[in-house]
Amino acid sequence: MYKVMIVDDEAVIRKGLVHFIDWPALDCEVVCEASDGLEAAERLAVHEVDIIVTDIRMAGMDGIELSKFVYENFPHIKVILLTAFADFTYAQSAIKYQAVDFVVKTNPSEKIPDAINKAKQLLMKEKDHERKLIQLENIIKDSRSEVREKFLKDAVYGIITEEAELLNGITKLAILLDHYYVIHIEIHDDSDPNGMERSASEEFRKFADSIQQFFFLAFEADPHDAFVLNHSSLLAIVSFPARHTSDCTRTLLSTCNEILFMAESFMRFSVSIGISSMHRDILTLSSAYAESCQAMEGSFYNENHVSFYAPRSGQAPALESRPYDVAQQIIECLQEGQCDTAIQRLNQLMEKYRSVKEPIENIKAACLLIGSYCYKLLEARKPLSSYSTGDEPSLYKQIQESKSIHNLLHIIEKLIVDLSDVLSVSDRQHNYIVVETQKYIRENFNRNLSLQVIADHIHVNSSYLSRLYRRETGESIVDAINKHRIEIAKKLLKDPSKKVFEVASAVGIDPPAYFTHVFTKYTGISPKKYKLKST
Repeated sequence: MYKVMIVDDEAVIRKGLVHFIDWPALDCEVVCEASDGLEAAERLAVHEVDIIVTDIRMAGMDGIELSKFVYENFPHIKVILLTAFADFTYAQSAIKYQAVDFVVKTNPSEKIPDAINKAKQLLMKEKDHERKLIQLENIIKDSRSEVREKFLKDAVYGIITEEAELLNGITKLAILLDHYYVIHIEIHDDSDPNGMERSASEEFRKFADSIQQFFFLAFEADPHDAFVLNHSSLLAIVSFPARHTSDCTRTLLSTCNEILFMAESFMRFSVSIGISSMHRDILTLSSAYAESCQAMEGSFYNENHVSFYAPRSGQAPALESRPYDVAQQIIECLQEGQCDTAIQRLNQLMEKYRSVKEPIENIKAACLLIGSYCYKLLEARKPLSSYSTGDEPSLYKQIQESKSIHNLLHIIEKLIVDLSDVLSVSDRQHNYIVVETQKYIRENFNRNLSLQVIADHIHVNSSYLSRLYRRETGESIVDAINKHRIEIAKKLLKDPSKKVFEVASAVGIDPPAYFTHVFTKYTGISPKKYKLKST
């Protein structure tokens, strides 16, 4: 609906224009009135207006001056001038300021609808033109994005190697690569091990788009690019000009761990992430990509899926002391309640590093990895209502700023002890929650029962309850409810006096057709046939 302003210094004329013209029939509404041009200009600051119907002759700012003001400040608004016969001398000025029409004041109610329709046609043409311009701009923007993406892919893969071509490309495409990291994200389709259907999967594209959008939001303030690299992976390039390396590392690690947690909502997919070291310009982009791939190799056989590139030292630790293996062993010890053994494995790793004088950055990378494993376990096991992972960035900062192996050992030992305590409490709470869930199902199976209803009763988050129950019992809560209902239904169906629809209602599965569907799904036979066999 088009918004109209009426401007006239005679209140009677204004009221007449408001009440004696069928504005709704013209797809319009009068949103405000003004007694002169000055008041109208003030109203335009607070009201959205499409069309102004104004008298020419008014004290203060007249209609022509108002037309000029609108033309210069609100060019999209259309102005219709109310005039007397003698006022046609204003026509040249009105044309200059693109007034839509003149309407003679002696009988405005008959002429104004035609003028309004003319103004509406102009507005529609301009909106259509604006829409086409926006479409054209989007096409140009998309094309530029495609060119930008292709250039970066060619540079990543080493297809473009000439220095002049690389530097010319980033200049033309306005790409900033300054103190940047390459983040390689590999997407695994757990339901399709061979990856044959991955590229054609709508769910895969949705997941990949979600990761790209997450990067755009997470690094909105930093120069970055993110794009699909091939049928199973994405690449992100993030620059951190004028930021300290340790700060960059913390930001990247926290963001990538958030992506891992986000991936859990897409039950079908999991991700592995490799992060390069910091690079300074386009000339080493292909090397940065190679580093990100090498970093990902370390997480290929491990449950933790974020790893930083670390140069291979000349004297690597023995196989049994690799940080990925030790991190996994620590997690297994914690899951089994063996805190002392977990600390022992950590000490063995640190002693090995000390004996071979492993570079300090490699040791810090190992501690970051172990910390990431620990927080990933905590995220999966924590009672959501009573614990927060807000200290995770603080831990990474402590690791980065440590000056000795002794200090690093102290930090990780404390994390392991604290995590062991939390997991002990968590295990007891998990057992209680599962027992309470099963009890509530048994006592309320014939009511309107759902995951949310049970979660509200136990006072826990519904998503947390769903994940916990599946992990602890191997089945979903929906399956648990339906299985219990079907077991009760089997007993009731053996009673010859019970009708199928009565049994359906008694176990809380309505309508009868849906009961038949659920019963057949869980027993392999319809309730009618089951009843015939049992009676």
